[in-house]
Amino acid sequence: MHRIPTRLGLALANAILVACGGSAGDSPPAPITTIDAPTAIDLYPNESSENPARLTVMVTAVGSTPVSMPLGFDTGSAGITLYAPSIFPASMLGANGFIFPSAETQMSYGGITVTNQQGTRVYGSVLDNRNENGNLGFATVTFGDANGEITTQTMPVFLYYSITDNQTGTLLPEPTQQGWFGVADTSGTIVIPDSVEPAAGYPACSPAGVGTCYVVSVLKYLDYAGGVNAGFSLTPTTIQTCDIATPGSCMPAPILTLGLNSSLEDGYTTQPLVCPPNGYIGPADIAGYPVCQKTILNTMISALGDTITGYSLFDSGTAEMQISTPAGSNFPLFIPAGTTVTFAQSSGYEYSYTSGTGYFESLVEPDTTTVNIIGIGFFTTNSLFIDFTTSIEGWK
Repeated sequence: MHRIPTRLGLALANAILVACGGSAGDSPPAPITTIDAPTAIDLYPNESSENPARLTVMVTAVGSTPVSMPLGFDTGSAGITLYAPSIFPASMLGANGFIFPSAETQMSYGGITVTNQQGTRVYGSVLDNRNENGNLGFATVTFGDANGEITTQTMPVFLYYSITDNQTGTLLPEPTQQGWFGVADTSGTIVIPDSVEPAAGYPACSPAGVGTCYVVSVLKYLDYAGGVNAGFSLTPTTIQTCDIATPGSCMPAPILTLGLNSSLEDGYTTQPLVCPPNGYIGPADIAGYPVCQKTILNTMISALGDTITGYSLFDSGTAEMQISTPAGSNFPLFIPAGTTVTFAQSSGYEYSYTSGTGYFESLVEPDTTTVNIIGIGFFTTNSLFIDFTTSIEGWK
């Protein structure tokens, strides 16, 4: 395992300052800790020959430890994962993970608590499935750039040190994207081997907990002032061809707004989310907000004269469109370029796109009942919000 050189992180941080109109010698404003009005934050829309299309958020500190880590901003998952070798000294990490002092179950470094709870987080879909291998930890997280940064409350963080391809069982190389920044209004699971699920379901992750536990959206750990609903909105953006690991290559876009109000939500078609999710056993509320279902029920997907009905998910973390067709369906197994595909929801909202290549490619997975994914192409033309306070999602 190879550590990312410190000078690369410093160079990337300096490049972001320059890209935003400042210089390496400027003093950016201190990160805010309370959102008292809707607040715009930069993301970095990007794709390259090595990485699929992504919305990237820059994490600039974990606890009191300065970092420069590009994470995938993911509306399809909840919780944060961070590539540990970019945060901790080599003396704390070995080939099999963190090295704990004898008889210790926790250790601290730079404002971060690392527990000996070693487990996995699974990412991807039927088409591409992998595990991140690491340890449960706790810390504040600062994200943004020189145009504005925000610091969360102390929250669970998954500190991973390797990634396993679940199709082949092999370890993947050191990532350019150094984790996931999950913001969906649902729960994610840190799976600890040999855990036994209690009758009431697994608990929320806590420093004193033992075994598999739940995490939720990073943005539920922000402090929202009175009169501001917890949640976020995304406005359309253009995906740049650039290398997120090369200083100055990717330009910021102020497309993320943190904190919502009625004015911001006006003009959207909205739908209440299912809270708690169907089949979910666990805490109804985590971090002060309900745990809800990220998928939208009863979505009709149409193409080439055929229609299926299933769950749908607006997922900025997926680089194409994915359609799951149930057994016995006549839905086409291949959707050629130039075909109009429509996702129609019971709320009355319809999203149509022209199938093509890249993030408008339509991949069909036959004989499955998994979710139908509206990938990052949606976010190049349309807007979305998720309101954690009211458990409502909206689109336009």
